[in-house]
Amino acid sequence: MIITAGLSPAWQQILEVNSLQVGEVNRCRTALWCASGKVINVGIALQHLGSPCETIFPASGYARSLIEAELNQLNVSFRSLDQQNPTRVCTTILDRSSGLTTELVENAAPLSDAEVKAFSAEYHRCAETATVAVLTGSLPAGTPVTFYRDLLAKTSCPVILDARGPELEEALTQAPFLVKPNHEELERTLSRSLSSTEDIIKGMQEINRRGATWVVISQGKEALWATSDKEVFRFTPPPVEPVNPIACGDSLAAGIACGIHQGWTVPEAIRWGMGAAADNLTQLLPARLSVASVQAFYEQVEMEQIV
Repeated sequence: MIITAGLSPAWQQILEVNSLQVGEVNRCRTALWCASGKVINVGIALQHLGSPCETIFPASGYARSLIEAELNQLNVSFRSLDQQNPTRVCTTILDRSSGLTTELVENAAPLSDAEVKAFSAEYHRCAETATVAVLTGSLPAGTPVTFYRDLLAKTSCPVILDARGPELEEALTQAPFLVKPNHEELERTLSRSLSSTEDIIKGMQEINRRGATWVVISQGKEALWATSDKEVFRFTPPPVEPVNPIACGDSLAAGIACGIHQGWTVPEAIRWGMGAAADNLTQLLPARLSVASVQAFYEQVEMEQIV
């Protein structure tokens, strides 16, 4: 079983506009609502990929019932834990004239110490029988930066960690199996600009030396890079007409977890993850994947071992 866990779920509004006019009244051509946030996106993607998964997150308020209802409808197995503060609501605006995506992101509400401890206990219960774990999402204000490090310390299965900055730095001391910050997040973690491909690879290998077995850096439609302590791979994504980029990184993580669960090599698991990300890009709602489409995109991903 794969488990995905995180503290920042969301109820998501997706608005399509013909041309976004800042400071003006904008009439939407479509408006949709869905369960989202990185942890939920990974769980939904895994369900659509046919992988057994348990999704763990805290939730409260009116958004909780909406999230739970949709996950039940999608047959996503989950464990939602009580929290006092309400679950956040986020908005994505898709401007069809420019192709730009604007996100209005509400920060996740703080959790009490007791709520964080309850979440950690539930995670550890599930992790005892897991084959792969995905730890993902930003930490609510007040959560210790050691949160992911402490979860990793008691996790025996491979962990895919999607985090950045201080929480990533702390987690590296527990040698996560794979970390996947994007280019900007890698720069933020290393506190320096990475302007060239050579700089990016050197930055990734620094993260390898600091504890991560594998580092994956995605750059949208540009090449994806993956490094271990001895290997460097370049992956070229297939051409895709974008619909909604939200949850591409989460679908990538889900696909990688799926491949590792199946016993694939890490490079092949990354290819499958890229197929999932490409399929997600063609969908209006995040992480609602099609295995047939993922397979088709997977076969188009070009993989080259550089070192």
